[in-house]
Amino acid sequence: MSEQPPPAWIHWPIRVLAVVFVLPFRLLWELSRLIGRFLARYVGRPLAWLWHYAVAVPAAFLWRYLVVVPVGFLWRYLVAVPAAWLWQRALRPALGWLARWLIVVPAQWLWRHRRQLLRPFALVLHYLLVVPLVWLWAVTAPVWRGVWWVLAATGRGIAAVLAAGWRGAGWLLRQFYRWVLRPAGLAIAWCWRWTVVPVWRAVAAAGRWVHSSILHPAADAARAVLVAVGVRR
Repeated sequence: MSEQPPPAWIHWPIRVLAVVFVLPFRLLWELSRLIGRFLARYVGRPLAWLWHYAVAVPAAFLWRYLVVVPVGFLWRYLVAVPAAWLWQRALRPALGWLARWLIVVPAQWLWRHRRQLLRPFALVLHYLLVVPLVWLWAVTAPVWRGVWWVLAATGRGIAAVLAAGWRGAGWLLRQFYRWVLRPAGLAIAWCWRWTVVPVWRAVAAAGRWVHSSILHPAADAARAVLVAVGVRR
């Protein structure tokens, strides 16, 4: 014999049980979406705004105007400009003059009189190269010492300015942490503790209540009905 189909009246209890099972999950899904939109709008956006305007923007401002701009200014006006001036006004003319009168002119003269100067070459070399170089060094030694003194003083000034700027930047960063970063962190922790955590606990408690008070009894009732009508053993 073929198995008898279930009676027609059993369809309505099954539909009711389906609604009982499906509707709580649907309501829980809609509640979770509503809570997610609420948290994103009233917690996430304020926290992102607070982070942007209380941490990111001030940190970028301090980095630009306490590190990048002062270092660029010091490099330009204490190193690059004086070095370019020294090269254009002192080193380059001096090197050109030395190259002309100590190398080019003597070399041309020696080449023109090379036959007559082969024998006394050592003597000529001594008086045309060694003696002028020694004399030039003795004459220009104060200039080189002055250049060295200027460079050393510039280096000490740059080091002093950088040290003072470093100490000032450290003090400002400590104050920024004390009065901005730490209060912002405490505010974020307070918002998390008194906004997100209570909502999460409420959602978890509601889920546990729905499971223990609605879903589990409904499942037991549906199982009992199905067993009673013979649909399930």
